[in-house]
Amino acid sequence: MNLMYKALLAHFHAQREEALAVIHLYLSQPVGVADHSNILKELVDWTKKLSEAEEQLECLKRNVNFNDPPPQSEQTQE
Repeated sequence: MNLMYKALLAHFHAQREEALAVIHLYLSQPVGVADHSNILKELVDWTKKLSEAEEQLECLKRNVNFNDPPPQSEQTQE
């Protein structure tokens, strides 16, 4: 597997894990995050980050495959 592709996947997996950890912390121990006066807004923001990371991972899985030949252009040149 291409090293840059592996790094890209690791990046988005790390973003996903960070978002999950923060969401879990906010939901399970809201007292531990007393410096945030608007926990709901923070939860919304971190949920968006989680969604974006998962969307990026799915996008890569759908569109990038190093085992298949590159797709042919739909327009053929004659």
